[in-house]
Amino acid sequence: MSIEAYIKNEILQSRLAESSVLVVYDKELRYRKLCAEMVSDSCTVIDVSVGSLATRQQGIKALSHLTAGQQLLVYIPKHAPLEEEEKQKDPFAVYAVAGSVFPDPERSGDNFIDICLKSKPDQATEIRALFEKNSQPSFDVINAIGGGANWSTLQAILVAEGAVNLLFKLMVADAKMQTKLAEQDSWLVEVQSLFSSVLGMTLRTKQSNCTAVIDELWRFVLFSEFVFDLNEAIPAGLIDVPTAKESARPIVEELGDNLRKHTDYKILYIEQAEAIEQELNLDTVCAKILKLGRRDTFPFEEYCYLKQAISALLTGDGDSTRTFIKEHANSVWSEKSDSQANWDLVKSAQQLMETCDDLQRELGAYTKSPEILIEAYQTSLRKADQLHREFEQAVNDCPDVEELMPGGVDQVRKVYRNLVESVQFKFTSFVDNTGWPLQGVISNTQVFDTKVAPILKNSGSRVAYMMVDALRYELGYELHKQLSEDADTSLSVAFATLPSITPVGMASLLPDASQKLSVSLVEGKTKALFDGNAISDVPSRMKVFSSRYGDRFQEMELHAFVKARKKIDVSTELLVLRSTEIDSYFENHAEDAPYMIQRELKLIRRAVNKLQSQGFQKVIIATDHGFYMNNAQEAGDLVSKPEGDWKVEHERMLLGNGNVDAHHYKLSAEQCGIKTDIPQFSGPRSLAPYRRGMLYYHGGLSLQECLLPVIEITLKSTIVKAKQTATVLLDYKKGAKRVTARFAVIELKLEGLQKGMFDDIDETGAVEILLEAHKGAKGTTVVGEAKPGQYVNAATGTILVEPGESIKVTLKMDPEFEGKFTVKAIDPLTSTVLGIPLELETDYAV
Repeated sequence: MSIEAYIKNEILQSRLAESSVLVVYDKELRYRKLCAEMVSDSCTVIDVSVGSLATRQQGIKALSHLTAGQQLLVYIPKHAPLEEEEKQKDPFAVYAVAGSVFPDPERSGDNFIDICLKSKPDQATEIRALFEKNSQPSFDVINAIGGGANWSTLQAILVAEGAVNLLFKLMVADAKMQTKLAEQDSWLVEVQSLFSSVLGMTLRTKQSNCTAVIDELWRFVLFSEFVFDLNEAIPAGLIDVPTAKESARPIVEELGDNLRKHTDYKILYIEQAEAIEQELNLDTVCAKILKLGRRDTFPFEEYCYLKQAISALLTGDGDSTRTFIKEHANSVWSEKSDSQANWDLVKSAQQLMETCDDLQRELGAYTKSPEILIEAYQTSLRKADQLHREFEQAVNDCPDVEELMPGGVDQVRKVYRNLVESVQFKFTSFVDNTGWPLQGVISNTQVFDTKVAPILKNSGSRVAYMMVDALRYELGYELHKQLSEDADTSLSVAFATLPSITPVGMASLLPDASQKLSVSLVEGKTKALFDGNAISDVPSRMKVFSSRYGDRFQEMELHAFVKARKKIDVSTELLVLRSTEIDSYFENHAEDAPYMIQRELKLIRRAVNKLQSQGFQKVIIATDHGFYMNNAQEAGDLVSKPEGDWKVEHERMLLGNGNVDAHHYKLSAEQCGIKTDIPQFSGPRSLAPYRRGMLYYHGGLSLQECLLPVIEITLKSTIVKAKQTATVLLDYKKGAKRVTARFAVIELKLEGLQKGMFDDIDETGAVEILLEAHKGAKGTTVVGEAKPGQYVNAATGTILVEPGESIKVTLKMDPEFEGKFTVKAIDPLTSTVLGIPLELETDYAV
């Protein structure tokens, strides 16, 4: 292959395939002709040297109209800017940010001499000698360098030419290929010649079988890459381990890069690297090395980078943390589920800490008035609650969290706690001064009368009213974002009725609640009364709807509606759908509750799609109360109950009469926003409860517990979402059938997508799917779900995948399940299975 062909195919075309946009900086005008030859139907080439303003305009237009499958190459006849100031002055720097650069000053192997060495590794000595005499040799001179050694047997059997390709094919040779080699008398002599001339490697093994030779080649190449990458002296215990000659460095690095990148050989690479690390005892011998370099050759290096990222995070060095994440979080070791879980924890912690720090700086502006605070919570502050929930999920998913971040989890939680407590004190201060609810937001007792009742005034109008337990605002926000992709959706807020407990909150969502609902203490228990009658359970609440709307009304649990095959009768104009799963799971299984949230939000979305198919025009989603996740509690997080005659409600609110101290707010009966004969409502100004050890609670007064989402959805008369027809290809470890860990990395690839057939395609071409593991003959019981991460929405569990893109997602298996199961890619709206399911079986180590 000529040097020109090598540059065009292995560099220019390869990098365009990776990033679609490539900027070539070329002061010597060496690559101008090659760049011009890259023009094709799919590749636009802009030569900056032939114009100025017009060229810039052409470039901007080409970049802004770049679509999938299209490529843009920008040729600039000058050196690449190195300093930040130079980059700011460069009008074409934006293209480099959007794609990649060649030659890249920060990328090893982009110098012309390195390119020549990789192109002709067999002639490394001649090339170096040439460059010593002539630093700018022409392509013709490079091409004229000799024909190199002849390894005809290896070339014929491995079906490859060139030293690098031969070495690569030899390292990945399967048993059939090794047998073919062993049948040839000359193979070993040629291998020794190849190793010596290209790598400077002398074969040490006395065995002549292929396996021993290939294993030694793996050890030599990977250890050489490790040594080349070190930024300090090699440990004394490794001095005698052979390494490649310095001139072979580009070849060694190319081999390592290709082995890690090639999807067919990643598992083989992992197995070999782990075995070599163990054989050389690298993790122990290199324990004191701090400057490892930038390559993830061995697993202990990736773990060291991980620990350094955590150290940088916890010492406030966000820039270094981001660099570690960018360079190492998606390395070959992300194929291992534990590695993914570890990096997801770091990324989640970083997002939470940085967001809290940013919000803390803006807190003065956010807390000037109750109105500004409520608006700020909806637009900004709710993000802290979302990221905290996702962080706790990442903590729960990380098996080695205590070893990985000793004391670090508490440090991250404290950053969050400091922010929300600062907000809480201002919030309760406002309520103490003005009463409840604050002005400018409707009460939950007004939701039905203002959102649902007007629709039912017109006979024939059909509305579904979803009463979802414990759907706090940040969850409602995420749900609204998902639903807005399927229908016309709006999000507003309402204030919870006090105390923020389920019997009172659900009763507040009934018709005429603003006039008929009251709260009283009956025999020491908090009771919701409707028109003077106790209304503490589902039948009594549903009776209110039935008495008002008669045959026009029907109700059922949300999951029952989604599973039901029978359609809702067309005479039903008010369908009430009930869900209690989120609250129930938090009350009983707080650590696993985030996954129940995912399931419930997925169920709501399916229900909305089903309601549209059955002719409903409107859906109103409301909730009784929010909640606070108290994982950030500290030893002193406990409030003492003041003296008086108090009923402690849900360990967060006091109902009755008595004196309160400076740590409590106090509302008279007239200030509570609900009819009541209870003299006073009181509670902690802080987020602390009256009892230790509570990881989850509601019942009190906080933005997390009391600012609630109200989602209004306008459905269309015809179903917009067509059945998805694309195919999702699933794979586990290149065809492996046994899962050995409860976190399994599944590879997904979207194929068969046609324009106009996929209404679930967003502007970027991405498609939403769910990934689930099912068991049983009918395959309907869920035993595994996608773990939140880079591609998985933490609230809804949906995955965005681009057409033709291959991504890896970790499947979190139910810890109680073992046996055969099926992994499915599923349409989140219709539950259609996309593609062929993956049949697997657990094989966990005892």
